[in-house]
Amino acid sequence: MVFAAGAVASHVVAAWCNAGFLSADEHYQILEFAQYTLGYQSASSLAWEFAMHMRPTLQPWLAAAAIHTLHLAGVASPFAIAFSLRLLSALLAMAVSLELCARCLPAMTSRGAKQAALFLSFFVWLVPTAHGRFSSENWGGIGLAAGICVLLDALDAEPRSPARAKRLAVVAGLLWAVAFYCRFQIGFAIAGALLWLVFVRRPSRALALAIGLGLAAGVTANEILDYGLYGTWTVAPLNYFWQNLVAGRAAAFGTGPWWMIGVHAAVALIPPFSLVMIGVLAVGSWLARRDLFVWTAVPFLVLHAVVARKDPRFLIPLLYILGPWFGVCVDRLRLAAPDLSSRWRRSVTAATTTFCVVNVAVMSVVITLPANGQIAFDEWAWQQSRGGVRTMYAFNPRETGLPSNVTNSFYRTDVTMVPFSEAARDRSGASRFVYYAGTTLPDALARAGCTPVLWTYPPWLTEQRWIARLSKMDAASACELPPAPP
Repeated sequence: MVFAAGAVASHVVAAWCNAGFLSADEHYQILEFAQYTLGYQSASSLAWEFAMHMRPTLQPWLAAAAIHTLHLAGVASPFAIAFSLRLLSALLAMAVSLELCARCLPAMTSRGAKQAALFLSFFVWLVPTAHGRFSSENWGGIGLAAGICVLLDALDAEPRSPARAKRLAVVAGLLWAVAFYCRFQIGFAIAGALLWLVFVRRPSRALALAIGLGLAAGVTANEILDYGLYGTWTVAPLNYFWQNLVAGRAAAFGTGPWWMIGVHAAVALIPPFSLVMIGVLAVGSWLARRDLFVWTAVPFLVLHAVVARKDPRFLIPLLYILGPWFGVCVDRLRLAAPDLSSRWRRSVTAATTTFCVVNVAVMSVVITLPANGQIAFDEWAWQQSRGGVRTMYAFNPRETGLPSNVTNSFYRTDVTMVPFSEAARDRSGASRFVYYAGTTLPDALARAGCTPVLWTYPPWLTEQRWIARLSKMDAASACELPPAPP
């Protein structure tokens, strides 16, 4: 009960607090595409991927349906709508993770392996935050894990009820099509699971055909959705492959050596504990080389080691199978070397306890922070616009840039941002708010009598040296000028 309450609480808090987006793709290629389908955004203002017809449109259509429905229900705030999408994502993620653990834990002989699988599935410090994202990586992982659950159900049902097994297999194929059309790279994990099915489990031909039927139906439905958004028949996965890998567009956003995938994994799992965990996964995967989770995870990792661009968020889908995968590896290691595990039990227990304490401490901080500092300013500006404010000033915009709410349609307000130099000519007497980067009030604004009214991060936090660089990048503030003289 305590475990379940902690999992739910951490995920709900993360969904509420982690406002904004972790990557630009999460916003500009889902929510802005959704805005386009609703007529709130022009095609010329969308990301360049729209013109290339290379992004899947399933999530934009889902977002558009949610936005339209909530508008009909009287919900006008884009921040409330975004929260509803994050909460939906978190609830689905928890349900799928629980179902996956329920299917794989009974086969483990070690209590420690089962506990490790559960803990890693719900309480790794970045899991609640990642689970609460309406992003392609997260929803791709949800679809992948859900498809595995239904596939295992189909395999279990086949001896007793072949008809039910085939129905479940069709659903598994549909879910994997959903996963693929959320995140194309998931295709390598799906391919690994299918290879395991064919070469290790060896199902009946009817079951294999049913999965293929589900995949085909899902692909067809998504091609129709792509046509509905792009206005022409296209093959988005092929366009994605061509533009990013052949034309090299993805590499333009940064590249890294193959071993950076290992570095990202080591950082995510908290060093130095992560070094042991990666070792357990490597050795345990060899011992469990006929296991479904090994066949699913390895091709996905190989893909991201081979492609030039490396980004930690690309590994988010693996969070759904990390727990069961690690649990299987621990279980196989224990069976392979029972004497060794007994000899080191006390040290393993101490290291595990330390890891859990450190991990939960980090998670407790991370789930309370916004995904980016700008979103707090955007929400404050939106609230001011609802109160009648129509103009705000940007201090030194060449250095600070303008806030993101003027460059997208979803969080757009009726507020116009103008240079601070124009404030001296304003005699309207209306509220005169000034946007500036960081939390330290610039001398020029202090001399003008500008009173701080908003910090996206507390000043005491951004003044710490170890996050000074972060605060300069993300922190945004606002102050209010005194009324202009008549």
